[in-house]
Amino acid sequence: MLQTAMWLIPIAPFIIGIATTWSLRQAFEEMVWFNVAYALTLGAVYLAEVLGYGFVSTSPTGAGGAMGLVAGFVALGVCRYRWKKRKYEEAVAKAAEQRRIARERKAQGLSPTPPADNSLVTSAFRLAGSLERSRRQAMKRRAEQQRTTAGES
Repeated sequence: MLQTAMWLIPIAPFIIGIATTWSLRQAFEEMVWFNVAYALTLGAVYLAEVLGYGFVSTSPTGAGGAMGLVAGFVALGVCRYRWKKRKYEEAVAKAAEQRRIARERKAQGLSPTPPADNSLVTSAFRLAGSLERSRRQAMKRRAEQQRTTAGES
């Protein structure tokens, strides 16, 4: 039964990669790294067997296969580490760029953050918010006027 599921080994890193990164490109890259390391390790174990060293079983379900899986997952881990490091560096660079733009806009006397978008829905919510603010301010003014007139009498 174990040998009938051997076709899952090259595909599993792709499925795991999609499930954990939500990036097809990264999942494919991890699959390639895993499969290259797996194949090279199995090739090295087979070459050692052919040369007469035979220190490990060449069976993919034996110790040689386990070594191949370990090497594949180590390569996958290295690939994932590099991806996470790259994503972090991109996020830091984007944040630095946003801070620079905000400083420039502030120096020009503009709002530090540009308006997000000018869609109809966004405009409607902005209008509703400004109407609500003006209604609350009017209610506060009216309450203050009533307090001052009540205090005078």
